[in-house]
Amino acid sequence: MTTMDIHESRTAISDARLDRIEARLDALLAHAEQRDAELEPLRDLAAEIGVLSGPAMATVTDHVAAWEASGYLGFARSGARVVDRIMTSFGEEDVEALGDNVVLMLETLRDLTQPEILRLLRQTAGSVGHLEVPPGTEPPSTFALLRQLRDPEVRRGLGRMLDLLKNIGADEL
Repeated sequence: MTTMDIHESRTAISDARLDRIEARLDALLAHAEQRDAELEPLRDLAAEIGVLSGPAMATVTDHVAAWEASGYLGFARSGARVVDRIMTSFGEEDVEALGDNVVLMLETLRDLTQPEILRLLRQTAGSVGHLEVPPGTEPPSTFALLRQLRDPEVRRGLGRMLDLLKNIGADEL
């Protein structure tokens, strides 16, 4: 075999290899063009979403900033901490018992929010501070208590307490 034959043989092998490589590249290019055509609608969708989501995201950001400025988010964070404390402090049975009694609790709360009840509670809370008796003070005598019954406010308060005790005794709990 001459050098010319070897050279022609190598050229033939190289040409065959190049033909196979070219065929593979053509197949890959066709496949890439097909994938590109399939992705075109997704690119269009992404562009439209970008156009639409920009103003929407700006609106959401503005609302969240307004909520933060007005204290809603801080309130929500505090509420989440309260719920977390409740969740760690009470078991499933406690929640079921709460569910069984929630209507009664809400009715009681509704009754407590009546203006006359709220005034009575405020007066009672304000009076508690005046009830402190210094240590070592003698309790009032029976006659001192009877003298206080001459005061119309004492009689009115005692009458209310007796009415309250009467109602508590009459109701079945």
